[in-house]
Amino acid sequence: MKQFLEQLNSRIVRLYVVGFAVATVLILNTLLVHLLHLKTHQQGVEIVKQVQLLDGPARTPEKITQIARIHGFSTASDTNAGGRVEQDVFSYEGLSLTLSHPTVVKQYFAIFVFFNVLFIGFLMFCYRWLLIYRVRPKTPYSRSTQICVENNVALPTSIEPRKPDESLFNVFALVKWRYVIDSKVDPQQHFSIILAKHFSDYAKCSVKYLSSGALAVTFEQVPWGDVSRIEKKLHEVVFQALIIMRPDLSRKTVKIGACYYQARADQTQVYQLARSALAVAVNNVWQHVHMVPLNKTHATTMQSSEDDFIAYINKGQFVLFFQPLFCFKQQDIKQSEALLRVRHSQLGLISAKQFIPQIHSKNHLNTLDKTVVAHTLKVLKKEADHAKVSINLHHVNWCDDTFVCWLVNEIKDCGVASRVQFEVSAYDYYHHHRALLRAFSALAKLGAGVLLDQVTDVLPGKTLRAIPAMEAIKLAFELVHHIDSNQSQQRSVRQIVRQAERIGIPVYAVGVETQAELNCLQQLGVQGAQGYYFAELLQQIELVGY
Repeated sequence: MKQFLEQLNSRIVRLYVVGFAVATVLILNTLLVHLLHLKTHQQGVEIVKQVQLLDGPARTPEKITQIARIHGFSTASDTNAGGRVEQDVFSYEGLSLTLSHPTVVKQYFAIFVFFNVLFIGFLMFCYRWLLIYRVRPKTPYSRSTQICVENNVALPTSIEPRKPDESLFNVFALVKWRYVIDSKVDPQQHFSIILAKHFSDYAKCSVKYLSSGALAVTFEQVPWGDVSRIEKKLHEVVFQALIIMRPDLSRKTVKIGACYYQARADQTQVYQLARSALAVAVNNVWQHVHMVPLNKTHATTMQSSEDDFIAYINKGQFVLFFQPLFCFKQQDIKQSEALLRVRHSQLGLISAKQFIPQIHSKNHLNTLDKTVVAHTLKVLKKEADHAKVSINLHHVNWCDDTFVCWLVNEIKDCGVASRVQFEVSAYDYYHHHRALLRAFSALAKLGAGVLLDQVTDVLPGKTLRAIPAMEAIKLAFELVHHIDSNQSQQRSVRQIVRQAERIGIPVYAVGVETQAELNCLQQLGVQGAQGYYFAELLQQIELVGY
């Protein structure tokens, strides 16, 4: 709704500007016509004045016609007066003559064209100047501060400022957006020019487009007062650059994770903190920008954070939660999704999505997924009902034949294969579909199912039919959030549902938070949903080891 009002306000302003410009041109043209009419009247009076000076015998119609022709006029007796469309009576000292002359527009056409070009050019110049004036950079220092510096006023020792090298920070930011840029546009060059234009006040602003699709931006020598504002400005600049390519985008499309630090800091720690902050922003509905500092506490924590997380898991310092998915038709829990929370000694209880970006070791990822699978199967054996549980695994392990063999053996031995489902994101499937298809084929023989998660657009029918034991599709959160007020999201969901119906598989939604979203999803044909609207995460108490 806010975006619609902004677009409507922008259109109304444009209409006012166009109306004002048209009215101004019409008024100026009216004044110009009036002035040219006065000039024509003066010429007619001049003709009458010359005729008045003639003697009586010399004042013949032929002589009057000759004088009128000299000034571009004609008399009623002039047979060669072609194109004379206006007649006026001109008088001088009791003598009046009726003379014909061309229309003002025809006679002074070149003058009309010249002045109209001048009017329009002046209005365009004023409009462009107004746009530049509205976005002019503001000075970061007040006038009083400048006066103090110029007069060299000494500050009291009690409020002596910090040293310059301690009051300036570097800021590293990772920018991610959910939009595919046209292949004709070079993101590196495009955003380098835009950011250099908007952040010219800082000593250095370097931009690098990463292969992962994120934009890495570094600002150097940023004053402490600008640290908290620079990321908000960066978010707005990137959003405005993207909305030009696609006007229906919203601000939640752009997510930023950043880290500010002093010079000579460990760049590996800076990157890991920024990546973790980006994960927090991506998984947050309202917070689009998340920034963390690299201070001594964080630096100490980050030195062995990857090993610490795995150590906590090996010690059993974690909690396994299950998020239920409700079926609209059955009005009951259809299945649940297994989610892991680790108890960190300094950071507290954190979700897997927050610390997985910091884990790069293949062995650590293997340990993490094996722990989730083993404890989930243990819960399924204890539960008497027949509800299904879905598990998310990292794509690195799906591509590891040794891990897949271990997984197949575990499911075969547990005896609850028909109640196990594995979720894989559409992005991972497209990039690793060969290895995933081999693993899914082996699991399908045991009776385990597969869910395609984080679907944002219509998928080719051949893609869905090629996945063995394909049981359902899960819509991405960005398609579900505020779907009741977004026509574009509704069209995408309707197309996905129609395609799934042709294949005979259901479509589920994640992240449902309001009644309006739920009603809209039901009308579009979605058969089930999960989210905080239905229930909080269900904790499995017997698996708490801390």
